[in-house]
Amino acid sequence: MKQCFTTQEVAVSANVSTTSVPLVLTAKGREVLQARLDGARRRLERIEDELRNERDESLIAEQRQLRQQIDELGPVLRDAVSPGEVIDDPTIVELGDEVEVEFPDGGRETFLVVHPLEAGIDEQRTSAEAPVANAVLGHREGDRVTVTSPAGVYHCTIVRRSRSG
Repeated sequence: MKQCFTTQEVAVSANVSTTSVPLVLTAKGREVLQARLDGARRRLERIEDELRNERDESLIAEQRQLRQQIDELGPVLRDAVSPGEVIDDPTIVELGDEVEVEFPDGGRETFLVVHPLEAGIDEQRTSAEAPVANAVLGHREGDRVTVTSPAGVYHCTIVRRSRSG
């Protein structure tokens, strides 16, 4: 049975990772994070084999880091939902949406708003915690939003939003 979540529940999970509401991951994001988890598990096995033979402080540090990565990624992948599983308001920007914004100088930018863990996968994905993505979340096409970034405050207008798979 497909489990669905309201946009309000998903918005909360995007900003507060300690809630019981699953977060949203795109199919590609899930695939990349699963590969990262599998790689971390394989490397951890090799390190633990090496540590049986000799005590190496750098390996112990890497072991600790890999365990932390596994502990973080495992629950994320287990609990995450796809954008299609969200009962959404098709008029507002949410995690998993592709958004096009226009700046006052007429320049445009298109990006996919994603959970921070999947932000570095490619050039199009922008973390929901990034200033411009955070500013558009919960807004509608045509809305002018204020972006507060380290470089200063600026405005942009949401031109388009579409649901990603």
